[in-house]
Amino acid sequence: MERTGYLQRHFTPGSRSLTARELCIDVPFVTPESDNLRVMELFTQHHSLISLPVVEGTRPFGLINRHIFLSQMARPYFRELYDRKSCIAFMDKHPLVVDSSSTLDELARQMVESGDRSVTDGFILTRGGDYIGMGLGIDVIKTVSGIQKQQHQQIMQSIEYARVIQESMLNKSHQNLATKLKDWSLVWQPRDCVGGDFYAFHEVDGGWLLFVADCTGHGVPGAFMTVILSSALDKSLKECPADRPDLLLGHINHFIKETLGQSHQLQQTSTSNDGCDAMAAFIDPHHHRMVWSGARVSGFLLPSGSDEAVALSADRMGVGYTETPADYCWTRHETSLNPQDLLFIFTDGLTDQIGGERGIMFGKKRIKALLEQHRSTPVPELSDALMQAYLDWQGNQQRRDDMTFLGFRYCGL
Repeated sequence: MERTGYLQRHFTPGSRSLTARELCIDVPFVTPESDNLRVMELFTQHHSLISLPVVEGTRPFGLINRHIFLSQMARPYFRELYDRKSCIAFMDKHPLVVDSSSTLDELARQMVESGDRSVTDGFILTRGGDYIGMGLGIDVIKTVSGIQKQQHQQIMQSIEYARVIQESMLNKSHQNLATKLKDWSLVWQPRDCVGGDFYAFHEVDGGWLLFVADCTGHGVPGAFMTVILSSALDKSLKECPADRPDLLLGHINHFIKETLGQSHQLQQTSTSNDGCDAMAAFIDPHHHRMVWSGARVSGFLLPSGSDEAVALSADRMGVGYTETPADYCWTRHETSLNPQDLLFIFTDGLTDQIGGERGIMFGKKRIKALLEQHRSTPVPELSDALMQAYLDWQGNQQRRDDMTFLGFRYCGL
């Protein structure tokens, strides 16, 4: 029996798991006993028919490609020779046959293994070995593309919502900066929509606590780490004296290790090796001093009346990583502050950006030179000049990492 209907099955890619059955279309088919004249009639009647299945009983037997068949039959004397002969003369004896319960991933894998033929000719669908219809390669491509587009939209919507959450988490510190400081500027730029750079500015006993950190990764993984770090900082501030940023980093180190199962390098309970580089600085406006500890985060102090910026020392040991000892003690530094002293702290997204004519890193020396060049200008203007120099340096190079820098002039209470 020859089926004559030709109905496309319509579907909309959704979140549920699709199977090959949903790509099935009802097409006419012939049997091995059908002659080529019948094949010609079916291709003539159905202009959109790409291939014609050959079915023996209930089992798929082969597939006749429209283009190949018509090309052959157009040759001189072929109609006279083959019109009344069996259609298997121009049949592909080994078409791609797919069970209708196969998932879309399984179908795509089989199509890749079978080569371009299944994309152009289509494939035969069966249920329990019995022929039920055909599938088109173009439908597979459209469906996969539709699913990928939908998944991409969902991911982007989730990341956008994550951005809102992350910015809300940082907003209190941003408001504190605006309230407590007069001449200041903050640039916080994730490489992607969200990122792994983190900052905090808290009013604590005797002064202010400034915290700048660069967490492992960027994008969503980095953003997750900032949430962990924010919680670690809040808990640690309850345990540490305000003027002991070294102890603060130690508590955060312990918290991250415990949270991520990284307490013992040789006996880890997780496969992660995550943490952060950070600088914690206590500003004491009553005694005009700054106490800080650094973990691979850089900074400069440009004293008022001086032409040269001084680097803020930092230990070469990150916080929370498996290689960081649980009992590691960061170095505590202290310096006096005078009105109009300029403090500038930044993550390595600023220094490590590749650019310039030679494609090298922006580096600390350029930052130091720019601070000294603009030492008398208001901090927002200094920040704009630094940002413009950074963008000019970057040029057409891709942004490498999240970037944060914070600068302010000390004015006391």
